[in-house]
Amino acid sequence: MRARVVIYNCQTQALLLIHRLKDGRDYWVVPGGGAKDQETPVQTAIREVREELQIVLTPKDLHQLFVLQEQEREVFFCAQSVQATTPKISGEEKERSNSANSYLPTWVKFSKLSQLNLMPPQAKLKINEYLKN
Repeated sequence: MRARVVIYNCQTQALLLIHRLKDGRDYWVVPGGGAKDQETPVQTAIREVREELQIVLTPKDLHQLFVLQEQEREVFFCAQSVQATTPKISGEEKERSNSANSYLPTWVKFSKLSQLNLMPPQAKLKINEYLKN
């Protein structure tokens, strides 16, 4: 199981995404990652966002958006943010970063979401549906 968090700033109408350049591929992902031990999706989401971006969330901050089931189950949450500064990548992602594998947190205007190569592709449609409402 994987858990991801769409961090959304209502004031700027922007999402905090991670721009990935990996082995010649250029794409975007929602912050998050895989569960450890017997973590719940909420626990995984909170830990991953803290490790990757140094953003501290609580269970009350998270609202489940949808679940995708491809090779593995991915639970997507949304969290509101008033933060406007862009955090630096940290944790395992920072350690794995190099010229062929980079992680760049970036605030992206919601209006630009359709132009991004967001992975997995189904996530873009679901996020778009949710934030339009």
